[in-house]
Amino acid sequence: MNKNKENAQADWTDMIIKSWTWAKLTNEEKNKFGDELNKEVTQKIISGTYKQRVAILSTLYSMFLEGCGYNGGNWRD
Repeated sequence: MNKNKENAQADWTDMIIKSWTWAKLTNEEKNKFGDELNKEVTQKIISGTYKQRVAILSTLYSMFLEGCGYNGGNWRD
């Protein structure tokens, strides 16, 4: 069964906000990431099939975490 590509960002967001990395972000960082996702230029690159959109979103989140100093399992303990 193919998932609707228009639901990819909502499904991905539901998954991410339940993740342990999201829980370790400050409210300011969470807001900053949300602001970046909502920018028109960012929305233009989130395209393709459902799987492609999820992969793009995951890559953006990984890059954001790296910018926040993410270094693996003991991050911010």
